[in-house]
Amino acid sequence: MPRGLKYVLLALVLLLIGSVPLAMQFDTGSISGTVIDENGPVANASVEARNIISGVQAQTTSDPSGRYLLGGLRQGRYSMWVRAPRHDSVWVAKVIVLSGQTTTRDVYLKQWDQSLSMTSLR
Repeated sequence: MPRGLKYVLLALVLLLIGSVPLAMQFDTGSISGTVIDENGPVANASVEARNIISGVQAQTTSDPSGRYLLGGLRQGRYSMWVRAPRHDSVWVAKVIVLSGQTTTRDVYLKQWDQSLSMTSLR
């Protein structure tokens, strides 16, 4: 095989190998947003998304500013659960993820009523 042809073939192989991660990048999207309650951001809220068709799940927690990001999600429809201590859980039924895009879903959690006291049943 001529020496010049080897370099051309090597360059083509490297180009193809390098384009695979780029192609995969555009096959995924993400969901981001902020978790808040009546007092502002909710830190350490659990945010879980589940692909409705495949059942594949992704999970993260919100940062001190209440922000979260679920990245690397395959294009499709997702449902989400958002939970935090001393808050009602929230289910978001339909979140669409498109390739190469970020879908924003801010979530409001209602705090439990702190004025209610626990009573024991005897």
